[in-house]
Amino acid sequence: MFVSVRDLKVHFPAEEGLVRAVDGLSFSIERGKTLAIVGESGSGKTAASLAMLGLHGKAARISGEIAIGDAQVVGASESTLRRLRGNRMAMIFQDPLTAMHPYHKVGEQIVEAYRTHRSVSRKAARQRTLDMLARVGMADAQRAFDSYPHQLSGGQRQRVMIAMALCCDPELLIADEPTTALDVTVQAQILDLLKDLQREFGSAIIMITHDLGVVAEVADEVVVMYAGRAVETGTVRDVFYRPSHPYTWGLLESIPRLDHQRDRLTAIPGSPPSLAGLAEGCAFRKRCGHAASVPDGLCASQAPLPTDIAAGHSIRCHLTDTGRAAARSNPRQPSASEVQP
Repeated sequence: MFVSVRDLKVHFPAEEGLVRAVDGLSFSIERGKTLAIVGESGSGKTAASLAMLGLHGKAARISGEIAIGDAQVVGASESTLRRLRGNRMAMIFQDPLTAMHPYHKVGEQIVEAYRTHRSVSRKAARQRTLDMLARVGMADAQRAFDSYPHQLSGGQRQRVMIAMALCCDPELLIADEPTTALDVTVQAQILDLLKDLQREFGSAIIMITHDLGVVAEVADEVVVMYAGRAVETGTVRDVFYRPSHPYTWGLLESIPRLDHQRDRLTAIPGSPPSLAGLAEGCAFRKRCGHAASVPDGLCASQAPLPTDIAAGHSIRCHLTDTGRAAARSNPRQPSASEVQP
C-alpha cells in the first residue's frame, strides 16, 4: 500500500479533559485509488487529515504510524514535513478564499508553491502555473493568473486550489470537502476534474466529506468515522449495498431518494458526543436503536473492537451476525425522547 495509517491517535489536552479527536484510526490506500472518509461534523475527519500533513500545533499529542511511501510522518522533523508538504502530498482545503492570501495574485501564489519544491527559474514556474490553470479548466489562464482570490467565483477558486495542489505532481492528494458551497453543476465539474487529473497523475486521493452522493461518485474505499473512530470500513459496494453498522444505516437513511416518497428526511436523533472525557462503551449507543438488544450491557461497558465481517469489510459493533440481520429487517432509530443527553 502506498499510504498506510495505523492506530493514529490525535489528542488535545483541555480543561474538561483529554479531547480524543482521533482515537485509533487505521486505513490504507493504493496509488490511483480514492478513499472517502465520511461522518458528521466533529467525527475526526479533518483532524486525521491535518495529522497526515503534520499541520497540528505543538499542543496536539499524536501517536501511531503514518507512512506515505517510504516517508514516515509521525515524529518527522519540521524540515522533513516541509519537503513532503506540497511535494509528495498536498491538500485542497475546504474554503479556498481563506486558504489563499488575499493580497497576492493567485498566479504568484502557485509560482511560489512550485519554486519552493523545484529548482526552476521564475519564467519556467510561471509557464508551469499557466499550464496547470489551463489543465484545471480555467478558460483564460492568463486572466486567472493575474486575478486576486476575491475576483474569482467559488468554482474558479476551487480550480485554482486544485492547480496549486497538483503543480508538483503529488503522490497523495487530500481533498477536504472540495465541493462545499458549490452548486450542483460546478460540483459535478470539480469531481470530474479530480477523476481526470487522478488518471493523469496517478495520485492517491483521500476525500473528506459528509456528502454520501460524492462518495458514491468518486470513491473506491470508504471509512465511516464516529467520535474519532472508524466504525465501518470497506469498499463503496460494501458500505452502500451491505452496510453493517447502525450509524452507517442512519447516514444512508438520511439521503433523499427519488424512488421513496416521504414527508421529511429520516434523521439520526441526538448529537455526537463530546470527545472530551468520552465515557466507556460504544460512543454511538445513546443514539442507536439496537443497543438494547445486545446482551450483558456490552454497549455501555465495553468499546467494540474492529471485527472483520468479510474480506476488506470491518465494523466496530457488538451486534452479532444474527442481531444485524434482525436489525436490518426491522430498522429502527430511537425517538428524540429516548435519546440520552
